[in-house]
Amino acid sequence: MIGAAQARDIVLMEHGIILAIVGMSAWGGLVRYIMLRKSKPFIEELKACFLQIVVSCFTGMLVSIFVLSRDASDDRLMIVAGLGGVFAGPLLTLIGKKIAGYIDNYSPAPK
Repeated sequence: MIGAAQARDIVLMEHGIILAIVGMSAWGGLVRYIMLRKSKPFIEELKACFLQIVVSCFTGMLVSIFVLSRDASDDRLMIVAGLGGVFAGPLLTLIGKKIAGYIDNYSPAPK
């Protein structure tokens, strides 16, 4: 079981685990690209696939860090990294709406 109580724990994690998280997220991004694929010229398709994989790796890492802070098992961590890669777009939209709602409802303390 991998646990991360602080940011230092995540930074000092084994490289193999980080590569596995990135790999599962990238695989999820590839699956998402194949699901939403449209017929375009080869170069545009290659660029779109690469961009989807980059966004999926970012989202997979974010979700994995959240799961690591909850002391999840290795299996759950890999599953969540892959699902974070597949659902990158909807997850980022959801997080963006939550942050925007928090900012809209935030009222600074009176001085």
